[in-house]
Amino acid sequence: MRDSDEDKDQAGAAGSNSPLADHVYDEILSQIVSGPLEVGAKMPSENDYCRMLGVSRPIVRVALSRLGADGIVERKRGSGTYIKRRPSQRLADFVQPGDIDVLLQCLEYRIEIEGLAAGLAAQRRSDKQLIAIKSAFDRLSTEAVSDFITPESDLAFHQSIAAATGNIFYIDTMRMIQEQTVRLLTVSLNMARDRNKGRIGRVLEEHNAIYEAIVTGDPVMATAAMRIHLSRSRRRLTAATKDLNN
Repeated sequence: MRDSDEDKDQAGAAGSNSPLADHVYDEILSQIVSGPLEVGAKMPSENDYCRMLGVSRPIVRVALSRLGADGIVERKRGSGTYIKRRPSQRLADFVQPGDIDVLLQCLEYRIEIEGLAAGLAAQRRSDKQLIAIKSAFDRLSTEAVSDFITPESDLAFHQSIAAATGNIFYIDTMRMIQEQTVRLLTVSLNMARDRNKGRIGRVLEEHNAIYEAIVTGDPVMATAAMRIHLSRSRRRLTAATKDLNN
């Protein structure tokens, strides 16, 4: 059956920045986090969510598609939608469900922007800028000894890399998203430390890989290391408590 005109109108508004799609995403994610369904369980149908949440199918599809991109659900053609990964209920201790989507979108943006910035930093950094990056990394290393990295130290490392690009737009971008980045780091670092003491060590190793690639002037490795780090950060944000390997 074809979507109604109303559904088509809502479909046009169901882009990644749609407040209605954000709301549905948050509602479904909250149900997954706190509900009784386990990993592998089949979720309600699109029509069920339409009735429960009072929205059209295009809106539900956008929300489910984004949950799929975040690795939380898996949509099987002709079968339905299933829970692929259930975030820890401890996530609610650090962030409101309504904020999770914003933080994930921030990470999605950072993966691309900071990946490019790291590659440019590897090519362009001056000796003075390399000293600043090393100073920021040494601060991270000192904190990690106590199994704790502060959001401010993490942010300083990433900002020092942006500065080393010599491009004002990368520098300004990091300033523009500073508030969201600090919120994101606060949640992700607390989650990492809360779940497994070894995770802070792995976070430091990821930063070290970025730093070493910049030191050696390898833009390809620097870009890859940054993207791997931020992609793993995104996964850590929504991983289950028992998922301790990333």
